[in-house]
Amino acid sequence: MSSVHTNPTAVSALRLLGSAQATLDRVATKVATGRAINTASDNAAYWSIAKAMTSTGLSLSAASDAGGLAAATADTAALGLTAAGEIVSQIQSKLILAREGGADKTAINAEITQLKQQLGSVTESSSFSGENWLTTSTTPTTKSLVASVSTDGSGISSVNTIDFDTATTTLTSTNNASDGLLTKSWTGTTASGAAYDYHLLDVGSTTPASGNAIALNASTTPDEIDGMIAATSGMMSAITDAGAKLGATSSRIASNTDFLQSLQDTITSGVGRMVDADMAESAVQLKAAEVSAKLGAAVLNIANNQNKALMALFR
Repeated sequence: MSSVHTNPTAVSALRLLGSAQATLDRVATKVATGRAINTASDNAAYWSIAKAMTSTGLSLSAASDAGGLAAATADTAALGLTAAGEIVSQIQSKLILAREGGADKTAINAEITQLKQQLGSVTESSSFSGENWLTTSTTPTTKSLVASVSTDGSGISSVNTIDFDTATTTLTSTNNASDGLLTKSWTGTTASGAAYDYHLLDVGSTTPASGNAIALNASTTPDEIDGMIAATSGMMSAITDAGAKLGATSSRIASNTDFLQSLQDTITSGVGRMVDADMAESAVQLKAAEVSAKLGAAVLNIANNQNKALMALFR
């Protein structure tokens, strides 16, 4: 029966067109974003996992950036330690030269003074982003360097750190001279039995070092020079040990940074396998959805024209 009030064919065609348009919109979104799962309604389980892992990936990226900052600080300190060790070695060479009977100790002392000033510049300049592990105005502290981020089964994240005690690398201290390898007193007895008590740099520490600063004058005795040489040997050994500890820390930071980058890549790949769209398949689906929508529109147009033909009978 034909009716001017109800057109069952048009209603059915409209329903089909709506379904075809919804499919077209969904596939178009998939193609535009490159993801098969964009909302929880697409696949609640995969969407939830992808969100959680993406958040973890962002945390790892932040940890990697922090690790890069720590690595730069450690590398700067290592560079400063290397330079300081070379300068102390030069000072020791000058002292050995002064041990010769006919050496001009006053002239040699002028060179040592210049090397001391250079040493002070090295320690003050070995700073990165406000962090200087070679000099301090307070008590040296242990630095907690970001190593990684872990997430437990409850989704709670925690930061894992690498601890480094800057007391091992502090060369100068304006607070307590004994905290700095170059400002503290080095004491002992030489091979000839002479006691010595020397420090290399005087930076005006609030608590000064005991003994005398390493310096020469025309009346400096061979025993005194031997004591200075022994003191610089102790400094060089301590600087070498500090460099080794700092190198081990730098190696750990570098290893963690590489691991974090690999872990981020793995997470990105895993999330992609869950939510990324097959673009070749999606392109075919898009074409099919476009054709289906056009056909739906054509069918609806035909169905609507049936009532027009019916009304024409009454004209």
